[in-house]
Amino acid sequence: MGLSVAKVARRLLARTRRLREDLHRHPELGYQEKRTAAIVAARLRKIGLDQVRTGLAETGVTALLRGARPGKTVALRADMDALPIREETGLPYASVKEGVMHACGHDGHTAILLAVAELLAGMRDQIAGNVKFIFQPAEEGGAGRRRMVEAGCLKGPDADAIFALHGRNGLRPGQIELSLVPNVAVNGFQIDIVGKGGHGALPHLCVDPVAIGAQIVTTAQTIVSRERRPDLPVVLSFCAFNAGAKDNVIPDTARLLGTIRALDMRTLRKARRALERVARGVARSMRGRATIADAEVYPPVKNDPELLGLVRAVGLELRGRRNVLTSKERRMGAEDFAFYLPEQGGVPGVIFHMGVETDANLHTSRFDFGSAALEPAILMMANVALKALQRTP
Repeated sequence: MGLSVAKVARRLLARTRRLREDLHRHPELGYQEKRTAAIVAARLRKIGLDQVRTGLAETGVTALLRGARPGKTVALRADMDALPIREETGLPYASVKEGVMHACGHDGHTAILLAVAELLAGMRDQIAGNVKFIFQPAEEGGAGRRRMVEAGCLKGPDADAIFALHGRNGLRPGQIELSLVPNVAVNGFQIDIVGKGGHGALPHLCVDPVAIGAQIVTTAQTIVSRERRPDLPVVLSFCAFNAGAKDNVIPDTARLLGTIRALDMRTLRKARRALERVARGVARSMRGRATIADAEVYPPVKNDPELLGLVRAVGLELRGRRNVLTSKERRMGAEDFAFYLPEQGGVPGVIFHMGVETDANLHTSRFDFGSAALEPAILMMANVALKALQRTP
């Protein structure tokens, strides 16, 4: 079966590359993936999948492949949304949408899963069980996975397991990286500061929200350096500071946006409470007022150990020992894949990383998933699904 999978994957590669480049050229932000979703649904219908559903969580798409014989149900997912970043790759298929680009590889994820769907559909008579294909919106904020689960993407028939891959720079195309906890807990936040505006020449008559915001940014770093155990990593990053519009007018308000990340929810909640204490306290000491609101809170992703072993076995068979790596580094990236997993009422699952063509970091203006990463990823996802369907309880 592995050989036939490889042959079909090679036949699909040129079409998959063209599709990936087209998706990269036309990126769409979370819950705006209408063009992408239409392309996905049309391809799923063309290859003859069952129960093609659209409009889940606004722009999500799912489909079902019923095998020739009864068996388990395995779910595979891809995310479709892009990021609000101005692309600077200079590629011939660079984004045509100003200020929006696929800087996290979701164009690759989507094209790969469509290829896997077509590949497995051609093997329907050899499959015992079902494969669910989940194309979700809004992974980059907006809790798209949670809404997809609430819309029933894991039901009818109920999934027994779910798998996903994510491209990562720092790995060569074809390399696989596995971890029991590949993604940490995250709390996005928004701090609104209220002061009293006025003329820049008369600061003594104002309550400057810019000065308050700057002090909050500086003081909040002591939460990490002075309130947390050094062996329990916490990341606190301020990523946006919005205030004012004129060089000689002190504004009435300012807004800070940022993220807190930790290995577990308990540590995350402690850091979040500390940030609120610092923000309110600093603002009050400077005659202003600050309120904090959560943008989104994601729990850590905890891979199922047994299924992680299954993915490892498939990786060793396909890519060899030198290309199957175990992550020893604590990375602080986050994923809402956790909402598919048992702790959030879902099913056992695994998300794993595979190498991409670029050296540029994720979420930067020069990132590109590339073509060399496509074929190894298609083979991994297809063979993981087949292996999972074959396993005994």
